[in-house]
Amino acid sequence: MLSYNFIYFDHNDYLLVELFNSILSRKKDQARIRSLLSPYLKPHGIKELAAPYGIRIAYAVFNLLGSLESDEVNERLHALSALKNEVMATSKTTLRNNRARVLIQIAKEIIRSGNDEQKQLRLAHDFRSVSFGKSSFIREQLKKYHLLEMPEEWNQLTFDDRVHDANSKGRKSASHLVMDAWIKGIRRLRVVYYDFLSPEVAIELYSAAQILDIKVEFGIELRAVVRNRYVKFVWTPKNIIDQKDIAEFFENAKVQEIMQFGKTSQKIHAEYIRRVTAKFNSVHRQSIEREVGVKIPEIDYTEFQNSLKSIAPTLTHLGKYVHEISLPHFKQRVKELAAVYLVASVEEKSRIDKQVDSINLLDPDTITVRYLSPQANSELPNPNRPPASKEAPAPLVFSPSRLTGKLLSASPSSRITLILENMELEDALELVYECKGRITHFELINLKNITEEHFPNRVPFNRLQQALNTGNSIGLKKIVRSCVDKLKRGKEPEQNEQLAKLIHIQQHIEELKNSYKHRKIRTRIGSGSTGGSLRAIGMGFAVADTLPPRARKEIKENPDRKCLPVSANLSLVIKYMSQRNIPLISSNFLSHVKDAFLLREILQRKEKKWEISNYQIEHGQCGNISPLGGLSQNTGNGLSLIRQKPDTVNKTEPQYINSTLKNLFKIIIGFIPAFLTFYLTKDWWVLAWLGGLIWFSITGFRNIIQSILGGGGLKRSPYLVWSDFINWNRIADSLLFTGFSVPLLDWLCKSVVLDRMFDINVTTDPTMLYTIMAITNGIYITGHNIMRELPKEAAFGNFFRSIISIPIAIVFSYTISAILYICGVPEIDMLIQQWAAVISKLASDFAAGFLEGMADRKENIIARSWDYEEKIRQVLNFFSEMEVRFPNKDLLSLLESPAEFIKLCRSRGINDDSILMANALDLLYLRMYQPRAKEALQQAIRGMSKDEKEIFRSSQQILNEKKSVSHIIVDGLIGNNFSKPLSFYLRRHEGYLLELDRIIAPAKAS
Repeated sequence: MLSYNFIYFDHNDYLLVELFNSILSRKKDQARIRSLLSPYLKPHGIKELAAPYGIRIAYAVFNLLGSLESDEVNERLHALSALKNEVMATSKTTLRNNRARVLIQIAKEIIRSGNDEQKQLRLAHDFRSVSFGKSSFIREQLKKYHLLEMPEEWNQLTFDDRVHDANSKGRKSASHLVMDAWIKGIRRLRVVYYDFLSPEVAIELYSAAQILDIKVEFGIELRAVVRNRYVKFVWTPKNIIDQKDIAEFFENAKVQEIMQFGKTSQKIHAEYIRRVTAKFNSVHRQSIEREVGVKIPEIDYTEFQNSLKSIAPTLTHLGKYVHEISLPHFKQRVKELAAVYLVASVEEKSRIDKQVDSINLLDPDTITVRYLSPQANSELPNPNRPPASKEAPAPLVFSPSRLTGKLLSASPSSRITLILENMELEDALELVYECKGRITHFELINLKNITEEHFPNRVPFNRLQQALNTGNSIGLKKIVRSCVDKLKRGKEPEQNEQLAKLIHIQQHIEELKNSYKHRKIRTRIGSGSTGGSLRAIGMGFAVADTLPPRARKEIKENPDRKCLPVSANLSLVIKYMSQRNIPLISSNFLSHVKDAFLLREILQRKEKKWEISNYQIEHGQCGNISPLGGLSQNTGNGLSLIRQKPDTVNKTEPQYINSTLKNLFKIIIGFIPAFLTFYLTKDWWVLAWLGGLIWFSITGFRNIIQSILGGGGLKRSPYLVWSDFINWNRIADSLLFTGFSVPLLDWLCKSVVLDRMFDINVTTDPTMLYTIMAITNGIYITGHNIMRELPKEAAFGNFFRSIISIPIAIVFSYTISAILYICGVPEIDMLIQQWAAVISKLASDFAAGFLEGMADRKENIIARSWDYEEKIRQVLNFFSEMEVRFPNKDLLSLLESPAEFIKLCRSRGINDDSILMANALDLLYLRMYQPRAKEALQQAIRGMSKDEKEIFRSSQQILNEKKSVSHIIVDGLIGNNFSKPLSFYLRRHEGYLLELDRIIAPAKAS
């Protein structure tokens, strides 16, 4: 149980942490929550009655982080889809995509924070603050988690041409990897596998990428033999988009043959891993014990294989497994040393410090390099060298020409990437010629295998690319001649064979050039990220020119971001697309807009797209490509002799103070100048004592009216009470700043400047008085709106409403004067002069309540339009799927008789009826519970075709089947707590269907 502190953190922070922890400890009914991941239940739909958004996000992230089982693929994909929908629905204001990225990242951090209560509470508070926080707070969180801000248009050029998931040598499932890529802002990804790939893994990869709108490819790394050494290629099939394409690809007999070769290679490599494991048990364990005094248990190879499930083992996997087995023993040893350290001598402490440092160095990367690599086991056959035996399996002795020929024969549109690791220019030149144009890409950079001092070595390869791509015979001739001259100076016997080949190429330059007459050699740039290395840069690259200014500044000024001497040559394509249904503007007029630049900018939707023509290596300077990841600051095992003190809230962290206390403090701070101004400057006791309260009441009441008007007004849903629309943080901010407007308007502007200096008052010139006060108030409001990071449209709109308030203030002033005159009150002008600032304030807030309420209304309608657009698309797509399943049925007629439809589905053993019910319940809840849903629904229906209206209406008729719908709710569609959803459905579905008929009937007629 969490210990409650009423000063720091909110009640909802504690609740959110408890919900997260219940997920982690699996105390929650997993089956109940799992139903909430159904792709047919949307975030603002009926599942809101079952669980708050925080727990839904937590469960989705938990499923993605913790599952590698192949039979859990569908659950991971459902979790990813639900997660994307949840965070995008939660991110309703500015920086929508960036806000969603931060939400997922914080959810991951909460799950990983273990039992650290204070850290969890901080993260929970940040999580809730991000949902509705200011843009500056979102940017702080992006920086905190080393994420670059991405453009909200989501048109940035971000990519990684080489990453690995758990099915090669990474630690993440394909879904988890794609999710992390989206968090980083990556839009194009290539995942590389070794030797073999199963169709199930490819399906998960492409399905996950489709959910997050990432362009993804898979590559299979294969090896060929050249003069007793391996050269590596990555085979990337093209034009694979969906599951159908994947199935066709893997059903190809030639592809199956290549996959069979890959399986053979994997078996040979697995045998090497087994022998390395035996060597580790017999030799290297003792070395570790001698070095750091820790006895590691023997590694059971069978258990290691079982831990990988069906994944082919690699040295990287083995290194992580050894570390996982060893870490508890490392911790125990450090604990023992810590006890000795307290009473040890200076010399003994120095020895213990060194021993702990050595233990800390033994992370997975160090264990792999120091004890498991071929260099550390030289007596075993090196898997990175071709076998000497002529009876070696075929895939281990393919020549480059034969291998690339097989790959293109299996998939003619494939791309084949040559990996330049450990390769000289003459090697690449020879392979390019031998493969006759089949090499389509150079892997110019793989950050896993290249360091800064190696970048200049890539320049010659870049020149070779440029010469081939431009058909530059002179350039090619110079490159070949330099390679020939270099080999002539060499003394290695094997160079003679290569020299002969290069001389042959020199004599056939035209043939080399013509092999790329109709194609180009493109560039691949990859991180080689596995998601588990502490000593390697994380995945992703960005072309800086395509990022927002703040992100470009971060790249330039942050020393932790690695500089790459590579530039992309860019072009910007701008597309203008006509918008339909613009009020008062004819389609005839819109067809001529393209000829008028200014009108085109205003009336057409603009889409910007960046394109890369080529890459080039810069000489000794930074290019415009920057890694999205950085080096971890926490390498090693993180063990210490000094026990860390429990984390506590720093008293200088006001962002974690309880929100209610913070809001109360803001109100008090704002009330003080308001009260003092009236108290010190007014003679009449009503204004002196109650002026500040009256001023605050006007502002508070205006905010409440504005929120109610924005949420639905007097005709709002009966399920939404007025307090559901109130944002108390916004009201507290508004009261804070309105308090400081009292001395500005009432004392400085009205009394000191206008009355005393210029003799402008209610008696001499009331119009000028209210005009200047309104303009002053407008400037002040606009200034603090910008400081509060409200949208600029709202900030400058508030200045506009101050102008509108001028005639309103004058009308109020004369009306009050008339009433006072009728009542026989003496000295009316003097009385009105005292109240002039209050009257101006009342007029301003009267205008603001209406204008800002309409702005909130528009924002809510936009949010509901997003909801309806997604939900209606889902309904129509599902109807199309049913049309395929029931080719001989008139589905529209069938759906008008839902009992018959349910009977048909159950007779065929399919769950289409349940899906239809889930969709209909979601739409019912959306209409009844979400603000401004009625207007958004009417707009959505007006935008439908006649057939779409019929489909939509018919799909909702299933709600008339009370028994079946009640049964699916009771069975746990939206959790075990079904009483409230069931009652809601039974009471409201009939009225909803009647309303739908009323909306659709005139829409159909029009």
